[in-house]
Amino acid sequence: MGVLGKAFEGRSYVRPGSRGKFRAKDQIPGDSVDLFTQLIIGQADNGVNCNDTNLPDDERYYIFYSFDEAKKVLGGGELLEAIMLADTPSSEDDFAPGPQRFIALNTRANVAASASIPSLKSGQSHTLTFPIPGPKGKKVRFRKTVATKQIEIGDNEGILTSPALEQKVLTISYSGDATSAILSVNGTALIVTLAGQNDGSLSLSVPFADYPTAIEAVDYINSIPFYTASMMSNATFLMSNLDHVETEDAISVKSPAIATVYADLFAEKNWIESTGFAVFTTAATVKKPFANNTIFTYLTIGGTTGTEGVTAVKDAITFAKKIPAMYRNILASSLSDKVHFKTACFDMISPDGGKETIGGCGGDLSLSVDARREEARTLGVYWMNYGLEKFVYFGLDGNQKTYPGYMLSVLDNAISAANSPRHSPTWKALNILKSAENLIDSVRDASIRDGALVLTKNPVTGAWVIERSITTERKDNIILNEKNSVAVALTMVRELREGFNSRFIGRSTVDENAKVQGVTVADVKGYVEQRLQSFVEKGYLVGSSALGVDAFQKDFVVEVDGDTWYFRSLEGTVISPVNFIFYILSLDTLKGSA
Repeated sequence: MGVLGKAFEGRSYVRPGSRGKFRAKDQIPGDSVDLFTQLIIGQADNGVNCNDTNLPDDERYYIFYSFDEAKKVLGGGELLEAIMLADTPSSEDDFAPGPQRFIALNTRANVAASASIPSLKSGQSHTLTFPIPGPKGKKVRFRKTVATKQIEIGDNEGILTSPALEQKVLTISYSGDATSAILSVNGTALIVTLAGQNDGSLSLSVPFADYPTAIEAVDYINSIPFYTASMMSNATFLMSNLDHVETEDAISVKSPAIATVYADLFAEKNWIESTGFAVFTTAATVKKPFANNTIFTYLTIGGTTGTEGVTAVKDAITFAKKIPAMYRNILASSLSDKVHFKTACFDMISPDGGKETIGGCGGDLSLSVDARREEARTLGVYWMNYGLEKFVYFGLDGNQKTYPGYMLSVLDNAISAANSPRHSPTWKALNILKSAENLIDSVRDASIRDGALVLTKNPVTGAWVIERSITTERKDNIILNEKNSVAVALTMVRELREGFNSRFIGRSTVDENAKVQGVTVADVKGYVEQRLQSFVEKGYLVGSSALGVDAFQKDFVVEVDGDTWYFRSLEGTVISPVNFIFYILSLDTLKGSA
């Protein structure tokens, strides 16, 4: 059979020589941006409808990194107000920047603004549509000057002027003895129609299906007797993008005439869409460039703020389950929507869900305090928080206004998303003016017991703060009651799962003495210990030498049953906030003699 060779890295080698490669040592990955992301579902004056199933999933929501960025798109509405509040939720340095990223889902069916603009073909037109549905598009205006082939487009904040939008694709000429040689171009072919020829020359047809690019068309034309053509553009330019030429345009290619074939409409479309002010569509059967406009044409068709459908919030909640974000909020009044939200968040944090999250909702402006407390009790789970107390802050117009309790939940989650999940929003200075209710102590106590967020005033700084950042969990369990403990626990579950999936799933187990790659029990135990230690370093797990408490149990057990591995006694001590300090200062009077 001959020499079998030696195996190295999945290959067999028989020729002598040294062979090697390097491998980077496995490292603990950094934190995902999802930990610092806040997803918000609500109504905006402008923006795509997140429930529009005609759009691809990634076009049904917006990603913003600041309030200013969101304002340019959304324009107004409660969704934008929530982003404004969350963008700078606290006056404390560690939390002032707010979440690193916002994911905004608009539940209104807004209508995009558009206009029908005449083309050079009499009776036909092209449509320009502002890409963001809503009234914002009505400020966009358009004008073309045919003499210079320039387009102007913009809004009340500025007008952009194009260079000359002229795209020459090729030239063509006919040298035979025909009395006429007339060019025409339609959607499927370039044609030259001859009349009165006696030299054997024939009319020309260049089907785009056979010769789709400019270079193919030019080469074909040059192969036909009496015809010559030359390139004027990119060789791969698609012939189907040519401007149409009709026989009544009477464009002759009979020598000495040399006709130029253009794609000006293609150039106009590309430039217009590159500005972000409009999307081009057309129903014109003859593709010709835009006609001359002496005055601006505004996009006045449509451009309205839509309404929120009966099931819009529920549909948005269901859709948002596809989008990872550690913190998410709904700006909703309906208890039915909030219960649906609770279920959706549970699905996400379940072992099959794989998208750990904490949901936030709250009371609206119309509910009584007792009704809001009842809603918090009804939710009653550790993966949700509930904003109860109303507060006063500035609106988008700069005037003071009262915000509902669900906006307090937005602030609570925004503070969490502004820094490590280990930080509790409890007693962090809020960027608000005041409480709109000033609940008495007994009501605040009762609300906290019901799992609701309320406000108090820091007696030292005078800042308004969330008295205690808790979940709606009904059990008396410090881990399940405190939001930051839950956030840290969910984060650790996520990081362990992602690590197991990326490093071990699908790999084969091997003996510790094997010379091939694979997974050993020692590998897995070592990885878990490394992960748990990283949780200690991140401040997720906590121990104390003074108290004699370890951050995690090092003697956990791995049980292997074929293709299934179980971890037993995988235990740690999760962080919790300091909520109470009790002390007795013993005093005495001055006694003694001198």
